[in-house]
Amino acid sequence: MSVKTGQAQDGDYSAFNIGLATARQESIYGLFRRNANERQPWRLQSWLVESDRLLLDKFPALPDFATYTENPADYIFDWRRELKVNIRHIVEDNLTRFPEELQGEPYALELSLNGVVEVAKKRVQHNYKTAVPFWYPPHQQVQLLLPLSLREPSKVDLALVVSRRGEHYRGDTVLTTGMAYNNARLLARPDGDWLHPATSPDDA
Repeated sequence: MSVKTGQAQDGDYSAFNIGLATARQESIYGLFRRNANERQPWRLQSWLVESDRLLLDKFPALPDFATYTENPADYIFDWRRELKVNIRHIVEDNLTRFPEELQGEPYALELSLNGVVEVAKKRVQHNYKTAVPFWYPPHQQVQLLLPLSLREPSKVDLALVVSRRGEHYRGDTVLTTGMAYNNARLLARPDGDWLHPATSPDDA
């Protein structure tokens, strides 16, 4: 990940492009002001759009948005590559994230999840936007979210977290759709056909 920051001519302000935009496609910036506290030299002052007078007055040129990978292909799921998923591990470690009515039979859930993952791969093959990218700071890596429909085809219950491992992908864990949306929106506004803000506390 590479975050580009800019400093004002007078040295009192610093700004960075957060990578999100308004409905009018104006970039949004985080504006910091120099702090007298030496332990914390900068403090966040506000969030501003690129046309804000303060930004225009203070900065001769505004920094571009952050880049998370040098390879644009990292944002797209390559359905030709093998996807390896440790189904048993995912179910055992994340059972409470699955729909409550499915939690009572873990083995049956494992069998079901195997088929659901295959359906998700086909869905991405038909529409590449189905795989939603997000940034995972601990690994400094762009990962992908695939929709899992366990109960009915039209309802997404969970998101499978997929990471690139050499020439194949690995399914690492599952997230509720609310968790998945919150993660994805840090990279960009999700544009998938299934990932939306949480509508209930159970989704978060």
